[in-house]
Amino acid sequence: MTNVPDVAADGQGERREPWRLPEYIWHEYYRRTWLEWAEEAFREGYEESFRTHLEQSVILRLFFWRSIDVPPSVAKKLRETEDLAQLQLWRERAYHVTDPEHLFQD
Repeated sequence: MTNVPDVAADGQGERREPWRLPEYIWHEYYRRTWLEWAEEAFREGYEESFRTHLEQSVILRLFFWRSIDVPPSVAKKLRETEDLAQLQLWRERAYHVTDPEHLFQD
């Protein structure tokens, strides 16, 4: 069995490779190092995305639990924001503001 992936043929007779890494990646040491790095980068991105989504949800739930209606424009702005530090600041403000529009004021 080889470490190099098989070359697949598409329906038009052209050869294509499903994914291609530089040749040095096929050496055992470099492949392992590259895969560990790729796994760590994926995990960090996944965790950051998860924390961002969590912060967005917490802010909206805080308003819900406080019986404050959130306009669609505010909910949309919250969902579009991916800056974790900004979302954490807004979460702290969400405990005190009575109007969701005031969440974004400095």
